[in-house]
This record gives sequence, structure tokens and C-alpha cells, in this order.
Amino acid sequence: MTRRDSDPRPIAASLDHLLGNIDAPSVDVLDGIFRGWSSIVGPDLARHTRPAMIEGARLVVAADDSVWANEFRWLEKQVLERLAETTGSERITSVHVRVSGPPRRS
Repeated sequence: MTRRDSDPRPIAASLDHLLGNIDAPSVDVLDGIFRGWSSIVGPDLARHTRPAMIEGARLVVAADDSVWANEFRWLEKQVLERLAETTGSERITSVHVRVSGPPRRS
């Protein structure tokens, strides 16, 4: 039995297809980064930084303040290594950190 274009498709497969068309990382890579942030950067840094977006092969990280942004910059090489280990992909090759203040709580 073959799948027709009109047959239902798993959402992850559809997202991977869409992400591939815009040269973005796969769903698994995105999930590994956003869900696994604390294990990638450690709990202290994770409390004060968060992945904001991915632009091509660059991960943009938001930091609470300049102190945490500088701390993150010192650890950039290790973070890139952990990203590759955690996601199983070397898709992210650079990081840009910006200060955006702490996240708003609802």
C-alpha cells in the first residue's frame, strides 16, 4: 500500500518537509535545543538565558542581562559542542547572544 498525497501525514514529517524547504534544522534538532536547554548549558545558565531563534546555522540566545550574556560568550565553544552532542547534528555552527531582559511571567 502506498501513500497518496491526499493521505494524512504525521505532523513531524510535514514539519520536517516544511523546515527543509526553508533551510531550517529538523524538528528533532529544534526539539533537542528548546527542550534540552538546561542540560545543554547547565541549570544556572539556563535560568538566565534561553534559545530565542535560529537563523540559518546560527542560534540566537536571549540573556537576562549583560553579565549572563558575557558568561554565555565565554562558554560558546562548549555550548556548540554540547549542542552537537545533544542533537546529534552539527547544524548549528555559531551563537549570537543578545540581552533582552528576563522573560515575562504570566
